[in-house]
Amino acid sequence: MKPRNKMEPWMFAGPALVVYIFIVILPILWSLTYSFTDWNGVGRMNFVGLGNYIKLFDDKTLWIAFRNNIFFMITGTVFQLLMGLVMAILLSSIVKGSNLLRVIYFIPCIVSSMAICKIFEKLLSVQPKGVLAAVTDLLGLAPRAFLSEPDWALTFVTLIDGYKFCGLYMVIFYSAFMNVSQDVLESAYLDGCNWFQQLIYIKFPLIKNIFFMVLIILVNGCLKGFDVSYILTKGGPGNASELVSTYMYKTAFSMSKFGYGSTLGVFIMIESLTAVGIVRLIQKMTADREEQG
Repeated sequence: MKPRNKMEPWMFAGPALVVYIFIVILPILWSLTYSFTDWNGVGRMNFVGLGNYIKLFDDKTLWIAFRNNIFFMITGTVFQLLMGLVMAILLSSIVKGSNLLRVIYFIPCIVSSMAICKIFEKLLSVQPKGVLAAVTDLLGLAPRAFLSEPDWALTFVTLIDGYKFCGLYMVIFYSAFMNVSQDVLESAYLDGCNWFQQLIYIKFPLIKNIFFMVLIILVNGCLKGFDVSYILTKGGPGNASELVSTYMYKTAFSMSKFGYGSTLGVFIMIESLTAVGIVRLIQKMTADREEQG
């Protein structure tokens, strides 16, 4: 049914569009403008053209952060995707107490990143002795400060960041499972499909689009991850857990290099769009293959 007034859709979409323009589009345009300048945030802007973008190729810290970002994205995406899926599967199989478990699983999502980081900081602390150090001491093993070790800092930052958001993807997958038609599942049961076969051959294919939506959110979110890494390690030790976002923040706000910091922001935008584009391409290829098959 067509709207009687062509302005009606715009009246509903207008407020959201205005907010989107002011908090997304305009900041992107400002960052693009600043990226062509050398500016300390106070004095005069000096136009440097593509100088900041040329500097990216010789910035060793950036490429270390970019490599860390790739690890953070892959590991964080796999961890959060699998944990969210497993928790959703368990919840959809539980009849009594599922509402309580849903709330418990979701609590880390609504707790502030600072609180989550401080909890894990105490758990992993060696001096004063934290829970993990006390357990290893009881086992006769030497305690290790994982957040201070270059080989382990990034891994723990990634897992802690993933722990915070697993509940969000659990809710999404759980809602998708609940929307699967019970008539289809009952028909499959009558045809001899067990629980595992229903999961693999019926539920997973029916929530395929939800799966790709979650994958896009995860990839995009991990590439822009900032708070957990900055709070726990400040990108250290050295540059072991430095992400492009934390490096951008330090460059812009600690070193007052707003021009180059904006260039790093543009770099994050480009890598996020590229990664999401790859996921969308894979989704399209999968859909085309199924249509042909």
